[in-house]
Amino acid sequence: MKKIIIGLILLTTVTCRTSEDTKKRTIEQAHIVEMVLWKSKPGITTETAKKAITKLNHFVTKQPGFVARKTAIAADGKFLDLVYWTDLASAKTASEKAMKNEALIPIFSTIDEKEMLFQHFEIFNRIESLK
Repeated sequence: MKKIIIGLILLTTVTCRTSEDTKKRTIEQAHIVEMVLWKSKPGITTETAKKAITKLNHFVTKQPGFVARKTAIAADGKFLDLVYWTDLASAKTASEKAMKNEALIPIFSTIDEKEMLFQHFEIFNRIESLK
């Protein structure tokens, strides 16, 4: 019994470490950052906008070249969406697919396009906390 418990502890430790290493390698594979800065349309609450934009996660995570996504909101109500991609072609293809996907139209309809900035950037500098 003692050997089984020790084995399970070792297996759990190795699995957690492997998962951490895989995640780190994946983010290091990102060469492109997609930036979308936007406000929601008048009449759309912050909570409604947050729920809507979070629904994109299901679509984005299934796209080739996807690495990570982070979405934030500022005190003035502007949203910042950062999506990390392995390459520019994957980022552009995913954007084109998203715009043609009828299931995503309700999500995009919450965004005020006049207030939106959309751009791709090539990553040239990286630094991470040593903690």
